[in-house]
Amino acid sequence: MTPLELERNIFDSAETQILSTAFQKAWAYVEFDSNLAALDASERQSELARCLMTILKLGESDPISLANSGIALLRMSQKGRGREAQRHHA
Repeated sequence: MTPLELERNIFDSAETQILSTAFQKAWAYVEFDSNLAALDASERQSELARCLMTILKLGESDPISLANSGIALLRMSQKGRGREAQRHHA
């Protein structure tokens, strides 16, 4: 995978369908995830979509695996942001 491939923002119709299915499955969990409560719903949706697109670019094409990986990546990225914010307020 080259940096250029990771930067692409255009997906074909099959990839778009995979992303849509994965988003719906992941959102069912992310929508009510108390660990992500710092983000409002629209921010959670945007961040989830970014995570899913990133993982798809890395080669994951199974919607269920993509959804699970997207949830994990979103949670991990928010934990990192929480720690960073605590350091700045200390």
